[in-house]
Amino acid sequence: MAEQPFRGPFVITGLSGSGKTVLSRSLEDLGYVCVDNIPLELVPELFSTSKAELEKLVVVVDVRTRGLTEKFAEILRELSEVCSALRVVFVEATPIVLMRRFSIARRPHPLRDRSLEQAIADERASLMPVRELADLIIDTSQLTPHDLKRQILSLAGSTDTTQKMVVAVQSFSYLQGAPVTASVVFDVRFLPNPYFQDELRSLAGDDDAVVEWFGRFPEVGEAIGRLVDLLLYLLPRYAHELKAEVTIAVGCTGGRHRSVFVAQRVAAAVREAGYDVVVHHRDRDRWR
Repeated sequence: MAEQPFRGPFVITGLSGSGKTVLSRSLEDLGYVCVDNIPLELVPELFSTSKAELEKLVVVVDVRTRGLTEKFAEILRELSEVCSALRVVFVEATPIVLMRRFSIARRPHPLRDRSLEQAIADERASLMPVRELADLIIDTSQLTPHDLKRQILSLAGSTDTTQKMVVAVQSFSYLQGAPVTASVVFDVRFLPNPYFQDELRSLAGDDDAVVEWFGRFPEVGEAIGRLVDLLLYLLPRYAHELKAEVTIAVGCTGGRHRSVFVAQRVAAAVREAGYDVVVHHRDRDRWR
């Protein structure tokens, strides 16, 4: 792995099934603009019209790109004149690994007029001249998609993935069902319920009177503290798996008092820990 971070623009190429898509999407997560399978003769024009944003440009070319092996060296010389910082990344894997990946994905190889084994061999042979021009060769045979993403984030000079993950805290009503996309669901129906206080029933969990009422119960603060401790243990591990967003769902019966109060408190604590947090009270429109 390079000691100094690679900077864009990038040309990503390599073998089908090797992980080019994972790599390009990882760069997109860092704000790069990725252009896939563009005709080779249009690439210099793209670079010329994107000079102001070249550092954040990624072009993906592969065996589907007409004339790749014949014209790549010439095109690369043209691009280098426009931008000397251009880097070519070639992604590959062993034939056995590629065959297994195609079998699992049940997708045809681009060279589909022959056996899979022959297609992989022919593609590798045809792309050897392109491979020789690469600034970086990544063999993904022993890498999971997460491993590959970590490697390219590191190469691009971004190792702090935790602060890029968005934590969405959502309150909800169990009467309307729990959110199916939630990463973590907390059921807070065990807490005291202000619904049974006549003066609080029409209010919500973020109203001052309800907040003050919850403050009378030490067990509420203790429960929230334990939930926050669990989240601060879990969130770095979600970040390590390079999740772009984690949804924390907090539910009570009506989705109005307890879940809203706890969601607000949890969101504040997680935000204080340095995460980007958004809060959404899903069933607010149903409150009467």
